[in-house]
Amino acid sequence: MLESLYAVLLTFLEMTFIFVGLALLHNQRKVIGSAAFYVAIGLLFVFTQFVSAAELSVNVFSANLNFSVGSTALFLPYLGALMLVYATQGTLEAQRMITGAVAGFGLFIYLSTLTSLQCNWLGFAISQGTSADSLDYLLQQSRRSMTASTLAQLFDLFLLPIFFQRLRNANCRIFFCVLGAMLFTQLIDSFIYLSVTYWDRPQWWLYINNSFLIKSIATVWISALISIYLFLVEKEVANEPRGTLDIIFAFLGGYGKAQILERNLREWEGRYRMVVENASEMIMLLDQQGCIIDANYAAIGMLKARKKQEIIGANFMAMLRAENRLPLPPMLPQEPKNMQDTATRINTNHFKCYLGSDKDQLRLDISISAIEFKDVKMHVLLGRDITEESRLASEKEILSEQLAHSQRLEAVGQLAGGVAHDFNNHIHAILGHLDLIRLFYKFDDPKVSKHLDKITQISEQAGLLTEQLLGFARKGKYQETILDLNNLIRKSTELFLPNSQKSLDLIIEIAPGEMPIRGDKVQLQQVIINLLINARDAMESNGDEDMRLMVRVDSAEKFNIPLKPAGVKVKVHPEDYYCIMIEDNGCGMDKSTMLRIFEPFFTTKPIGKGTGMGLAMVYGTVSNHHGWVQVTSKVGKGTAFYVFLPKTVRRVDLSGTATI
Repeated sequence: MLESLYAVLLTFLEMTFIFVGLALLHNQRKVIGSAAFYVAIGLLFVFTQFVSAAELSVNVFSANLNFSVGSTALFLPYLGALMLVYATQGTLEAQRMITGAVAGFGLFIYLSTLTSLQCNWLGFAISQGTSADSLDYLLQQSRRSMTASTLAQLFDLFLLPIFFQRLRNANCRIFFCVLGAMLFTQLIDSFIYLSVTYWDRPQWWLYINNSFLIKSIATVWISALISIYLFLVEKEVANEPRGTLDIIFAFLGGYGKAQILERNLREWEGRYRMVVENASEMIMLLDQQGCIIDANYAAIGMLKARKKQEIIGANFMAMLRAENRLPLPPMLPQEPKNMQDTATRINTNHFKCYLGSDKDQLRLDISISAIEFKDVKMHVLLGRDITEESRLASEKEILSEQLAHSQRLEAVGQLAGGVAHDFNNHIHAILGHLDLIRLFYKFDDPKVSKHLDKITQISEQAGLLTEQLLGFARKGKYQETILDLNNLIRKSTELFLPNSQKSLDLIIEIAPGEMPIRGDKVQLQQVIINLLINARDAMESNGDEDMRLMVRVDSAEKFNIPLKPAGVKVKVHPEDYYCIMIEDNGCGMDKSTMLRIFEPFFTTKPIGKGTGMGLAMVYGTVSNHHGWVQVTSKVGKGTAFYVFLPKTVRRVDLSGTATI
């Protein structure tokens, strides 16, 4: 009894060792390839036939419960390997394994028949003697065993996947799917194998009864090993949709090619999914109402979500805003009526819009196309974040306008400087000739003297105009001294008030303390007075009862306005400048007018009311004092001029160097 127990345990240990070896080769197929796994299966298949032909069996407890070592310890691991292939790699790989087994059977029959013929063929060295008879008997028995095994295995290889898939489709657990398939297969296998092998022996059906009990126990053990492998190593079985009879259809039609195409399709789908999910642009699927069906990671990030589930079902089109920040009109395209519409992209809408709140608002460039998938109409949306691109384009446009304006003023200034010099020479010549006329000629007629005085007066006014032109061109002569900006503003407003309307509401806010600057007192007074006069003229349309003019002077950092010196690329610091703000509630200016206000001789005043040199002189004078002028204005709301002048403590030259 003890010897029988040892024999059974040794057989089970051998069976376990063989299956574990096959499982290791199967698990490493992605590293070392599948060749080693299939070669091991082929060798096991051939060796099983020789062991079965030798009729090696184990008697259990002397109760005539014997079982074949070949069909139990060797063939059960072979079926377990088939189960692994079918469960983890699908029907196509199982079909290839079955085809290889049939081909191996045919090759073995051919070689065994040829070798048996050689054993009985005179002339061969092995044709005589005991060795030839033994080999011939073994080959004869192996062919018989091989025929029985092949018939049984053909049924096994087809029935095993069928039983497994039937139980799997019934949502049974992996262990019960494997155990049920192995037991049903072993029952049919034993019947076929023993019927063919022992059909000429009396009471051959007793072999089925004697062997199936032990094989059932071995099958439970192998099924447990298979289930452990699938659960711990492979984690899950192949998730392709399979029918119960797919393994049959694989040999009856073009199933293999269809499976190859399907596998390639899944591979390309995986690559497509990888590309889409990791794309930097927003990609989404929308339904007919604009609700989100699917989205990639970029879309999830743009929508400020943490998971895809948070945005699925949300109406994306309702989140968008048009250029005027109003809700976007319907932008979903119609589905294509024919292939020509699809080819010409008639069913695609392309537009720019805004997404999100005002604080973290995104500007998107969106393209939406209508598609139909499995009779379901939907839309594919591609969105590109152009927030930074739009900001840079806007800044580039503003800088281009500022550069063009600065270049235009520079060119006009150079022209004005040249004209003013020549014009000034002519004026001096006129005044000189007038002095000579008065010196050498005496006029008794008062009308002649009056006309000469008038010519002198006009020439002197023309001289003042040339001085303004030279100031705009930065060629005027200045007498720079240390000035208190506080006193300068007070005296300038005192000079302005007597000529102003009595109904003007003038508000003056000057920061306490001294505000030292370096500059020409007369020129800076003229700058302030010119700005005050322009403000008063702009408010004439308001009537006498609604004229409010504010003058405020303080350090530049006290004003809520970004510093934008024209044509300057270096960074300026607000604490280095004083600011003079002159704000009115007059008619205001549009954008086109603001671009030309500093041009010489440009004016919006009626003929006879202004020469157009006031603001040009302001621009030139302030620029000569290392400052600049900024303007804000709204039509019908008023205008504010901001004059920035450097403090004497630290002056930043607009060329980019700092001086003390």
